[in-house]
Amino acid sequence: MRINLSRLLDKIVYKIDISEKMDINKLEIGKRTLELVEPIDIKGQVFKTDDGNFIHVDITCEYKENCDRCLKSFTNKIETVLSGRLIEKSNKKFNDDDEILIHYQGDNLFLEEPVISTIILSLPMKSLCKDGCEGLCPVCGIDRNKEECDCEDNNIDPRLAKLKELFD
Repeated sequence: MRINLSRLLDKIVYKIDISEKMDINKLEIGKRTLELVEPIDIKGQVFKTDDGNFIHVDITCEYKENCDRCLKSFTNKIETVLSGRLIEKSNKKFNDDDEILIHYQGDNLFLEEPVISTIILSLPMKSLCKDGCEGLCPVCGIDRNKEECDCEDNNIDPRLAKLKELFD
């Protein structure tokens, strides 16, 4: 996805509105695979201030993946923001640890990489179909969300065996 910044850089306009859809089918993050249900929605603007050029866009992404506890497929939605200072890619002098820097090259701003990075950073650490998901029984394998089992988990971590004696 490319945004032409020439009019902004030449000071003809002071803002460029962005309303785009980025069509990606899958995101693979390590061993985690997200199947995107619909295109990524990107809305916001690139604007010029006295301090420089900036971008602020809202990103909405709906995806399918499997629950880490019960292994069922579910759909989740992420709404996040990409916001930062635009700087020329060849500008090695600008270094500010407090700001997010987004690079453009020539008159073009390529948004695919920063948008995907923002989505990845917004993902929850654990994928759960619901907050109270009980998951699968480690002994018999039934879905604890649907039914209960009478299995006992006798596997005790040897490092914690002494603590169990307190409860006996």
